[in-house]
Amino acid sequence: MNEKIKWSIFVLLLILLIWTRFVNLSWGLTYPFHPDERNMADALQQLACQLPAINDHSFVSLLKDCMNPHFFAYGQFPLYLGYLLLQIWHLLTHRLSAQIAFAEAVMALRIISAAASLVIVYLLVKLINLLTSNSQKQIFDLFLVVLIFIFSPGLIQFAHFGTTESLLMLFYTALVYLTICLVKDKIRFSLFILASSLIGGLAIATKISSLIFLAVPVLAIFLSKKKFWQATVQVFYFGLLVVVVSLLFSPQNWLSFTEFINSINYEISVATGTTQVFYTRQFLNTIPVLFQFQQIFPYALGWPVLILFVLGFFLLPYNQEMNLLRFSFLVYFLPTAFIYTKWTRFMAPVVPIMLAVAVLEMVILLQQTKKLIPTILLFVLIIPGVAFLAVYTTPDVRFLASNWIYKHIPNNSTILSETANIVDLPIPPPNEFVQSGNNYNYISFNFYDLDTDNNLQKQLKQNILQADYIFIPSRRIFLDSPRDKYPLLNDYYDKLFSGKVGFKQVAEFTSYPKLAIGNWQLVFPDEQAEETFTVFDHPVIRIYKKI
Repeated sequence: MNEKIKWSIFVLLLILLIWTRFVNLSWGLTYPFHPDERNMADALQQLACQLPAINDHSFVSLLKDCMNPHFFAYGQFPLYLGYLLLQIWHLLTHRLSAQIAFAEAVMALRIISAAASLVIVYLLVKLINLLTSNSQKQIFDLFLVVLIFIFSPGLIQFAHFGTTESLLMLFYTALVYLTICLVKDKIRFSLFILASSLIGGLAIATKISSLIFLAVPVLAIFLSKKKFWQATVQVFYFGLLVVVVSLLFSPQNWLSFTEFINSINYEISVATGTTQVFYTRQFLNTIPVLFQFQQIFPYALGWPVLILFVLGFFLLPYNQEMNLLRFSFLVYFLPTAFIYTKWTRFMAPVVPIMLAVAVLEMVILLQQTKKLIPTILLFVLIIPGVAFLAVYTTPDVRFLASNWIYKHIPNNSTILSETANIVDLPIPPPNEFVQSGNNYNYISFNFYDLDTDNNLQKQLKQNILQADYIFIPSRRIFLDSPRDKYPLLNDYYDKLFSGKVGFKQVAEFTSYPKLAIGNWQLVFPDEQAEETFTVFDHPVIRIYKKI
């Protein structure tokens, strides 16, 4: 392949990568459909600083208020980075003193996620290049590998969320890559310490739970040093640098230590199930490891890539480099998998590692196959990611549903819906949709406590009699409430779905991943995935009308 063709392919892949990460990055705005993203955007909007004079007796207390987001579920690094981007934008648009709007804050955070996802793909390609021989590269061209990374559903989705996941994936991938470089003598030890401590510190400044990432470079240090005491000294220096970097880029964790600890204690109690909240109900009675491999990885990776990962995990050579890849997966996955809350975002850091293992296994399998096989296999591997792009290349399902509601539900109708949705339907759609001045009598009912509150049981019966329509805005309640613990709730939904409540379904709106050519469609329903994989950007909305 001559250089001109190579450069043409490179440019084409780069354009494709950028497009998949940035396409419709403004989805859902100006509505706060993602709660974590909303919290981070709200915190970013609060950032401000007016430093006191040096001789001010309240210097320390005022310093605590400087750039303090008063939000400690995550570190300050992504917030400060978003703030810097917005200040540059305001400077370029001559609005330096302007207040940060919510939509601006969200877009800044999403741009950070999308940009991080670009770098993740670059590092993964470098990692595959490092771990494959020249003979293997001749058999399987690297640009085919890039397509698999480009069309990864999990990487595409997290690039569209203004949250910490893309940054965390980037930092963990970078640490793993540096570790492989060290054991293969591709990087000086001193440079490894500096680079990995910077990345590790930034990871902790993004989210304190990233401390677990440090297990990978620490292991590499011990593997690279023949004497235990030498390795111990280097680990100490490494840890000290990590602390310094994390302090510099997330200083309020320490300046506002009480707020930070209180927030972390609450987050830990939710994560471990000590504090039960409505949005963790889906994890009741779930089996660790099995849950992730049934309801997270098949959707975040796609079944073909997941199967290749499992094969690669067990069949790839058991040399030091491959064992480090296995270790980097297990050291994060196993402790996290056994936490009570098993959100998809908790598994995000290992998604790039799983992609790398899957691709390495594919390289091995293709060595003895005919030339046609790589093309067929590549097509199968990228189908889930190509299909997932439909979530962002089609109109938002909530706007579609709202448009239908305004058109078909009469004015002053009574609507029974579910509480604890970030935004209740209908919502004013964008300008290209039908606008309406309809007024509805809206009942936002607390279904979560139906089994434990007698008053709610009586109210539900009255509400059903009053309602003209019933909305189910997502699967969040009826799929996430175990029958043994919530019999009354499940009985209500069973009767509603079967028509025994006196309502029939008149509309359903989906935005499933799909491939579409003309009138032909291949749809991949994913409502059974872990809740947060669908409810933020493509929930299923059901509407029932009184018979």
